[in-house]
Amino acid sequence: MKKVLLLLAALFATVLPEAAPAQVVSQQPLFINNGFANDFGNGPLELKVVLGSAQLFTAYGTGTGTATTTALTLTATPAVPPIIGGFITCVAPTNCSIPANTTVTAFNGTTGVTLSATATITAAAVNWGAACTIVPNANNPPILAQAGVGGDLPFYTQGRICGSSSYSSGAQVLAFPIGAH
Repeated sequence: MKKVLLLLAALFATVLPEAAPAQVVSQQPLFINNGFANDFGNGPLELKVVLGSAQLFTAYGTGTGTATTTALTLTATPAVPPIIGGFITCVAPTNCSIPANTTVTAFNGTTGVTLSATATITAAAVNWGAACTIVPNANNPPILAQAGVGGDLPFYTQGRICGSSSYSSGAQVLAFPIGAH
């Protein structure tokens, strides 16, 4: 019996590899649950649906205002308010200069917006990232994304990137910087 056990042990030792390679998780999936919206943060970003289906879209608002410091005064209360941490950019460079990667640090609920950097804006239009909603804005139609259909979906935007499953079962999504994989 000892000889049989020694023979089996020797056989297993020759069959098993010397060192098993370590498994490394390089990306954790993000979940878009049925009936909810998911905020992936500021763009640009590349998304890949690995399971299920969902709607992917950007959320942003726009307004006209004036600033010579970090305080931006809008001409009217925006229909889509800015989200704290969302990027803010000029619609056109005429009468508008906002440094790259400037974000909204505060919004008073009406016409006052505080920026993370000094901007020079003279009655010019600006765009900002907005909160994600379960139903995309009618002016910004979603991409209907499904696992196994198409490849990666790059979002070359500085608006907020959102996912929702108001009309689908939900999805698992991987998010990467553009061109990272």
